[in-house]
Amino acid sequence: MKFAITIPILVAALTGVPPTRAESPGAVANVDTLAGKKTVFLGDSITQAGGYVSFAAYYLEKLYPEMAFDIYGLGLASETLSGLSEDGHAGGRFPRPCLFERLGRLLEKGKPDVVFACYGINDGIYQPLDEGRFTAFKDGVTRLIAHCKAAGVTDVFLVTPPIYDATTTAGAFNYDSVMTAYAAWEMTLDEPGVHVIDLHTAMRAARDARTEVFSRDKVHPGDEGHLLMARTILEGLGVPVPDESLATIKADPLFKAVDELRRHRSSRWMQHIGYTREKTVEPQALGDTETEAAKMREKIDAFRRPK
Repeated sequence: MKFAITIPILVAALTGVPPTRAESPGAVANVDTLAGKKTVFLGDSITQAGGYVSFAAYYLEKLYPEMAFDIYGLGLASETLSGLSEDGHAGGRFPRPCLFERLGRLLEKGKPDVVFACYGINDGIYQPLDEGRFTAFKDGVTRLIAHCKAAGVTDVFLVTPPIYDATTTAGAFNYDSVMTAYAAWEMTLDEPGVHVIDLHTAMRAARDARTEVFSRDKVHPGDEGHLLMARTILEGLGVPVPDESLATIKADPLFKAVDELRRHRSSRWMQHIGYTREKTVEPQALGDTETEAAKMREKIDAFRRPK
């Protein structure tokens, strides 16, 4: 199922007005798809930073207090689906990590019901579109879906890559053209249990309507970009996100509690699963991670379900 850019989404991106839901005929994914389900967000450094995961979780908790949500942000900086790495990455200290080094452990230990995956920005290796690199990305996406389904994941949400936030002169190479191609291919996928949310098109439209960048280093969005990412994902689930400022959201004790829980689980679960980046972090025991998480959950529920 595909969630494509439509006039309502474009208007929302440009104006901040909550959009109506847009999806392909017969699509069934909605907020109920996440309710009561263990939901994991996978991705690279943008997902590891976690802003959009916290914003998305915040609005789910706030707008649907009668529902239960169980969300984990498990992104890893520099990671790819393609398994590729450019020469001299990180000053030559280490190659880019690949999700498949840790995915088996993540699925076995975490046992997610729903997986969101936002990849692509690192998979093109910041080079012009190339059939070999493109094929490696396609193979990685296909492999991710297969592994998730084999592990019992009921719904896989592919989030097309964010924009490469650079302005170039006419005719000059802009890496965002590669991300556009990757996103367009993902939007062609159509199989049961797989949903595609077109973040790239929504983010490109929003960026073209403003002069200020979302990403000062061209790759990593600031808070505004993360909020746009969350809005786009939630729109794909039919969630009517209200038009609120970042200051208002961040001042809300509920957001602070949700963000605290996301940060707590992310760091502990990443160590529990283990990963290899500049060094290998061997899997560690969870200890009191979920006991502490339960206390944080009680605080969240007190905010969203006041007596």
